Amino acid sequence: MSIGIGDNLSKSFGFAKDSLIGKWLNWLLLIIVTIIPIVNFIGLGTYLKIFRGQKPEIEDIGKSFIDGLLVFIIAFIYMLIPAIIGAILGFLGVVGAIIGAVVTFLFTLLLIPAIAGFAKGGFGAAFAFGDHFKKIGKIGWVAYILAVLVIAVIAAVIGFVCSVIPVIGWIVGIIIVPFLAILAVKYCANLVA
Repeated sequence: MSIGIGDNLSKSFGFAKDSLIGKWLNWLLLIIVTIIPIVNFIGLGTYLKIFRGQKPEIEDIGKSFIDGLLVFIIAFIYMLIPAIIGAILGFLGVVGAIIGAVVTFLFTLLLIPAIAGFAKGGFGAAFAFGDHFKKIGKIGWVAYILAVLVIAVIAAVIGFVCSVIPVIGWIVGIIIVPFLAILAVKYCANLVA
């Protein structure tokens, strides 16, 4: 694995902090373009810049919107197969649900290098499956899965904590969404670099 989990979390946290602390207007704009439907394509496109080694700053909104829309389309295509398999296996009950969850997770693992590929090589690079498997193989499947699970658990725990804080929890959640998004995207970018 190119970077340890602890080191990656530390560097990603520092990157998110440097990207937002003291840049309050950009933070506010990122909140807006992250939580509003359709407009959030601008947010996706802005976060995509991190895979290109750029800062997630709100600028060139038209390009960010198109990039975000393409990220959404790529994710939709990747998740379409697990959705179809899940629907087909739905009659198997718990067994079908487990198989569906495993397939969804495997496609999610491929989605990270797919988005990185799109960021650097264009739309077609998102579907260069051989490159994605090679990249994950270089990291090591066990190390890669563990690294992805760690960031997923961290995000889930923070989301849960915000959801149980009375009254202001949802406000805190909205405020920290850009920070968490930048941290997670930088973490993934470091992982598949």
